[in-house]
Amino acid sequence: MERYGKGTIFFRVSNLDIRQSIINVFDETGKFLFKIDKKGQGYGEYNFIQDININPFSGNLELLEAYGAVHIFDLSGNYIEKKRIEYDDFAAVHMFASVDQHTHVFYAMFEPEKIIYFNLDEKKLLHKEFEEDRELATYAFNNLYPFLPFLYEWFFFRPVHPVVYKIGRERLEPFFQFDFGEYTRKGRTATFSEEAKRSLSKHRVEIFTQTSYVMTKVRHNKNYVLVALLWKDADRTANIVYDKSAGKSKFILDFDEKAAFEPDIVTDEYVLSICHWVDLEKFITKEMLDDTQKKIFEALVQSEDETNPILIKYWFK
Repeated sequence: MERYGKGTIFFRVSNLDIRQSIINVFDETGKFLFKIDKKGQGYGEYNFIQDININPFSGNLELLEAYGAVHIFDLSGNYIEKKRIEYDDFAAVHMFASVDQHTHVFYAMFEPEKIIYFNLDEKKLLHKEFEEDRELATYAFNNLYPFLPFLYEWFFFRPVHPVVYKIGRERLEPFFQFDFGEYTRKGRTATFSEEAKRSLSKHRVEIFTQTSYVMTKVRHNKNYVLVALLWKDADRTANIVYDKSAGKSKFILDFDEKAAFEPDIVTDEYVLSICHWVDLEKFITKEMLDDTQKKIFEALVQSEDETNPILIKYWFK
């Protein structure tokens, strides 16, 4: 999970290995600095890390345990303290963001109300909102990260809901809304069979009987909103580019390069896309590369050993 430390400047990039609950920290050049690997039951240790956050107000690294703990480290990896999330009927939280010096916002995958505002210092529940059917959140989309940072602000989106929200200091604030014409749905409720609750393929079929799109990535900068979505009619990924200054959108089912495009990190100058080694040829073709890049591409494609995820950089023209 990549996070920004100061606006869009990569002074630290932290990668969370969820399966092992290890945080690897790199500098802006990609050089490995250190790791935080403190799984256990003792002081300064954690059981399982669900999400990480660099808090811009404290300057510290925060690690979230789903069942109610935030572990705080400085940016050199030194342990500071643990804070608890406690209130009546609390179950679990899965992702989080800091919106001011005292307030955190948590995403609760299994709860009817998905957004929780909480003061960690006072251990006080402030506000809960955004009702959504559990099946929409917990099955087909449980790996979709709903919070997105841009500069010092956070935003929230859902896969079949057409509104993107700014995470305000006290509640969600509508930021922009998609209009898919006749395909637009409110997308906060759905009906699924018992089989669909157990089967990903069946769940997908039933999702697309009720909506024509599933947004998998929503990113923006000062000029554009970029969206990657699964499109029912083509059964594949499509893209939307919204030009803020012109107030116009472009729907792209196929790029001229015949390559997939999924915006993961967006700045005003470029886009970073993260792909796994086995999927590289879906995102890059030889025609897109110069001679030096082609050699690197060939070496990666022909490698028999699994490599780390690959970053692809696209520049805005």
